[in-house]
Amino acid sequence: MPRAPRSTARVRLFAAIGIAASLGIGLGLQLLDRNAWIDAAGGILYVALVGLLVLLVAPRLPAWAVAAIALGVAVAVELLQLTGIPAAIVAAVPPARLVFGSSFDPWDLVAYVAGAAILWAVVAVAGFAARQREASV
Repeated sequence: MPRAPRSTARVRLFAAIGIAASLGIGLGLQLLDRNAWIDAAGGILYVALVGLLVLLVAPRLPAWAVAAIALGVAVAVELLQLTGIPAAIVAAVPPARLVFGSSFDPWDLVAYVAGAAILWAVVAVAGFAARQREASV
């Protein structure tokens, strides 16, 4: 079985660590009193988590593609809340609220855009740093 190139393995490690951190912080936010800042942070982390999952599966994608896919998924889930589908899923499986949310909030869309911008910047900088390391080896 061929081994993954060193940079791909590092990207996957970066993504896995980011996923664990996003999940930990996101679950921690659930313990705090709800306010606009907590909701925004949750939205930003949601996009980051989706993007890092994309990066884990497809580590060679450019940063803009990772951010665009993550934003697209988050917006699609938010718009799905305008239907009764997520509410039905959450009624059957209460922890699914962490994935599907509870109700549509247009401010979540703003948080998702901010999250996608931050995700793009972090992935782009991390990718640049990895390329610089490989060029010097």
